[in-house]
Amino acid sequence: MEKAKPFYFGNAAADQIRNTGWFIGQFVPPELGLRHQRNVEVKWGFHPDRDKRPSPWANGNGTTISVLIRGTLHICFHTGETQETVTLTKEGDYVVFGPEIVHSWEASGETLVLSVRFPSVEIGWRHASRHEE
Repeated sequence: MEKAKPFYFGNAAADQIRNTGWFIGQFVPPELGLRHQRNVEVKWGFHPDRDKRPSPWANGNGTTISVLIRGTLHICFHTGETQETVTLTKEGDYVVFGPEIVHSWEASGETLVLSVRFPSVEIGWRHASRHEE
């Protein structure tokens, strides 16, 4: 059996799992080595103009950091009856939000976002209507 290398070189877009943009995390098969992680998930999110999350969702287990590489991303946070939108417009703009924060987003122009979530736990997504019950 060949010993695994202590590093991995790849391409985020090419290495994504199930066309989700996520390329590091618990969902990567363990046989792929260092990309299989339980403490962190990383996503290379390319969004064409007007791409959006059709309904608000929350990750029940992880804190998320999203950093704008290019384009514009509008993120709407849903807190009970209140909605607040933040807009990432300048390269390097970022947003941080914790578990259970229901949100949706929409891209303006071709948009690229690097998202990091920790820890990497597969179960824990919920729809906004379930979250509000």
